[in-house]
Amino acid sequence: MKEKLEKAWMKVGKFLLWALATILCCCLTYLVFVHRHAIVAAIKGEPLPKKAGGKCCHKFCKKK
Repeated sequence: MKEKLEKAWMKVGKFLLWALATILCCCLTYLVFVHRHAIVAAIKGEPLPKKAGGKCCHKFCKKK
């Protein structure tokens, strides 16, 4: 009985691990997709993109 319980918990643990990994990958993909213009600008050394209203949409933009 104890062995069956241990095997069941191992299956639950593996499922939780894969679920967590999947969620983390989805979140990372979303964040990279949303901020792709800022990431490219930071890599190239260009000024960060601005919102349509003229204000910077990122907290790390320098204020004037």
